[in-house]
Amino acid sequence: MNTSFLALFANKGTLVPKDVTPFQSFSGKGMTFRLESFDWNGSACVAHLTMRAFCGLMKMDTLICTPYAKDMPLFSYDYICALGRRTMMVEAYDTMVQPIDLSTMTAIKARYADLKDKPTKPAWFDSLKLAPTLCKTGDKTRLETMAREMTEAYLALFETAKETEPDAKQAKNSAYVEGLIKDGPTFRVVSKMVGVEPAKTLFRKFLFGTGD
Repeated sequence: MNTSFLALFANKGTLVPKDVTPFQSFSGKGMTFRLESFDWNGSACVAHLTMRAFCGLMKMDTLICTPYAKDMPLFSYDYICALGRRTMMVEAYDTMVQPIDLSTMTAIKARYADLKDKPTKPAWFDSLKLAPTLCKTGDKTRLETMAREMTEAYLALFETAKETEPDAKQAKNSAYVEGLIKDGPTFRVVSKMVGVEPAKTLFRKFLFGTGD
């Protein structure tokens, strides 16, 4: 996954790397994270985060796209392999000024309905989850194919997406990110590794591109 999924973005525009110092690699509690962050096509922040733990027995691969110039939802996938059990989360969040048609993505979700759903814990951001959002377990190849198709469908929507007023769009993005900082399990884990204020910078500047 990882670089091949970034290639999907590179094929649709230009990925300009950001200097993510000092977060290119950080560790704690048996976990090692590696981060890449990009400005994509002058319209979105794209972040790629990987994690390895317990001598490789647990792995995570995350990609986040946070649009700021096009009125598109925030999109992410998380692939987790723990002790041979594989989980794929594909999420689309309503950070839009105006709604758009996501039926191409929901149609792909329907095609993989046979893959087993994995329940997720209730969270404050559940009300922001859009129809394409899913969490599945199963065969690695099918999970990766599903995520690739969803990513391609998402990227295709940029071709007709409307330009949006940057301040209004970033206000939507920031509301989601600040919610993660205030009440997000991932933020709590990371803040214990790097400190609260550095973790805020990591989330705002490099993972989601909403500011310093």
